[in-house]
Amino acid sequence: MKCPEMLLLALFALMLAGQAPSWRLESTSKAAPLGHEAVFVIKTLSGPAKVEMQLVFFDEKHCALRVVANASRDKAKPLNELGSSAGALAVCNGGYFHADGDFGPTGLEIASGIRADEFRGSGGWVGALMVRQDKASLIVEKEFQDAPDISEFVQCNPWLVDNDRIAPVLLQGQDMRNHRTFIMTDGTGKWAIGVCKRAGLRELAQILITPGIITEMKVKRALNLDGGPSTGLWCRSTDGREHFEKPGWEVRNAIVVVPRNSK
Repeated sequence: MKCPEMLLLALFALMLAGQAPSWRLESTSKAAPLGHEAVFVIKTLSGPAKVEMQLVFFDEKHCALRVVANASRDKAKPLNELGSSAGALAVCNGGYFHADGDFGPTGLEIASGIRADEFRGSGGWVGALMVRQDKASLIVEKEFQDAPDISEFVQCNPWLVDNDRIAPVLLQGQDMRNHRTFIMTDGTGKWAIGVCKRAGLRELAQILITPGIITEMKVKRALNLDGGPSTGLWCRSTDGREHFEKPGWEVRNAIVVVPRNSK
């Protein structure tokens, strides 16, 4: 894209941000400890719609991110079983997959070093969770460089937040409300996975950067994951209580939060 076009797009984004509908935090549940300083929180918001967010916050000093995959639809394990098998503190569904086809991933998937499919860019819409040498990051597609030491990888789209702002790609197209799954980071070690009920993509991005809503961390980057019937989140608190937002079907892969240095 040429510089004048980028400038116009940035100005348009600023104009739209100034006209963005306001969101207000109505309530935040008491943080439920999951162990290793990870916590589970439910937030309710009001604005153009009533929205519920379920979030797991954690720090990479104490927790690591892994990808687990179901090889086939017939033998697919639900999220809670994937989480339990991986010794996870929490798990959410991952990237897009061929739900009506061979159940394979749509784009590059690396789960514990095992690869499936290949990276597929789309002109700025795509991002990914990447773990390389045990260091997790959210990357935009222009930053992707393949390497044999990438142990975990899930690509998805679209970007929600980049550099503390709503991603410009969200200015295109309609903003249909649906259930959403997402992952976000402050870029300095704090992370969260979450689901959001009944929100558009632009609405979700606006919520994530609205002051006073995500007070647990600053949202530097956020990536949308597979939503709709794939939306799911599982965790177990230290007192043994389970929370399970169950997907409407089995999913191809999942992102799990595990204690640091666990195998």
